[in-house]
Amino acid sequence: MTFKTIHTNYGLQRMAAAEAAGTPINLVAMAVGDGNGNPTAPSESQTVLVREIAGTRAAPNRIYQSPDNPLMYIAELVVPASLGGFTIRESGIFDADGGLFAVANVPATYKPAISEGAFADTVIRMQFLVSNASVVTLQVDPNVAVATQSWIANNVTIPYLLPGGTTGQYLAKQSNANGDTHWVDPTVANVTVSTVDEVQTLAAAQTAVTLAVCTTIGLAVYVAGDRLLPSDWTPDPVDHTKLTLATSYAAGTKIHFVQNDPAAFVPSPLIQSQNLADVPDKSVARTNLDVYSRGDTDARSKQPGDVFHTARDTAPARSLKANGAAVSRTAYAALFAAVGTRFGAGDGFNTFNLPDLRGEFIRSWDDGRGADGGRSLGSAQAESFKSHGHAINDPGHGHSMYDPGHSHGVYDPGHSHDAYVDVNIGPNNFNSGSLVTGVSRFGSTQGKPQAIMPSGTGVSIYGSATGVGVNGSSTNISLGASGGSETRPRNVALLACIAY
Repeated sequence: MTFKTIHTNYGLQRMAAAEAAGTPINLVAMAVGDGNGNPTAPSESQTVLVREIAGTRAAPNRIYQSPDNPLMYIAELVVPASLGGFTIRESGIFDADGGLFAVANVPATYKPAISEGAFADTVIRMQFLVSNASVVTLQVDPNVAVATQSWIANNVTIPYLLPGGTTGQYLAKQSNANGDTHWVDPTVANVTVSTVDEVQTLAAAQTAVTLAVCTTIGLAVYVAGDRLLPSDWTPDPVDHTKLTLATSYAAGTKIHFVQNDPAAFVPSPLIQSQNLADVPDKSVARTNLDVYSRGDTDARSKQPGDVFHTARDTAPARSLKANGAAVSRTAYAALFAAVGTRFGAGDGFNTFNLPDLRGEFIRSWDDGRGADGGRSLGSAQAESFKSHGHAINDPGHGHSMYDPGHSHGVYDPGHSHDAYVDVNIGPNNFNSGSLVTGVSRFGSTQGKPQAIMPSGTGVSIYGSATGVGVNGSSTNISLGASGGSETRPRNVALLACIAY
């Protein structure tokens, strides 16, 4: 073996004495030498290095047991970068009494000085065996220990540096203070990425595009400042640098491609210029807003067949004038389904009639109540007025009907006659000389007439024994007509319409 580490006779004696007396050996220092400029061969009789390099003796950087053999130890010395200009050919380890415990030869290694422009720490490791691990005390000053690259790679791991936490958690800053961190679950993560973009100019009728900088992965496409929806372009399934536009644009149109644009990861965003035309599901949106669509509003405000009045002189939307016109059964199918031929069959095949409500008052259908019975829905009714009585009014002077206890009727079998009575007739007498030619009197009781009748007619006044008379002067008394051509209440004329 060219290079080796051996115990010196001093070291062997120290181990035997320590094992016998139970006093441990305390290894406190290491040093390197240059062998007087020649290779060295370790010897048990050595008490010092062939030539120890001044300034290199120092406490071991670390001494540790081999993980494979508990009786084997590795002692490590770091020769700092500040020392240099020599060749290392030997090394030794010393106990607390200054004795050389073990010695080794090492491959000749030149350590340059700082002034030579190439410098670094140099690590020397010595392996040695002991007869009993309990007889050796390893003393390392942590304040001067230097971590080597291999030690860091083997020992300074993420669990070593960041203890705690559980699987899936990550270490997050709680504040900007150094070391103020804590383990948290990855429920929220803020990721900042750089965007990549490019602009191209479209030719007339161009739809195929080949990207020069971006790819279609995470791509957003803008034309004239408006973002195209994902349905407005299709990425090539194989070549991520190619895409096809759903439509072409005018020659010279600028098209902007942005990769890693946050908008590219938002499904179906609402674009301002679309004025809500790009809402993915308008029905769900209306439900969330608790509002009706125009169709729903129209459907809930008027149903086919609903009749209403308006102050306009034309029918509003979704309605017709209720003027009896014949209209198409196909064009107004919903209205035809509602009213049928109730107001007229039109031509019997293609058309049907609307109700004619011009100049009409509307009366609610009786529908079995009995107040206006015997009528069908939509039927018309002629004008009429209820039977009633009238008082006699004489604007010039007063007359009274004399009837001491009951009423009298006038019998006229087919036409009317005038009766003229003498003004001197009193309640208890009757002057027959006052009758006009052809008028006769018959039947009197107590001087009061029972009937006045023109000859050969059937007009008579029937009375009882008490008698009936008219007291007054020679002024003629008559009942005249009053009113217009119809009976009606006060009203305002509005246009009647029917919804379809």
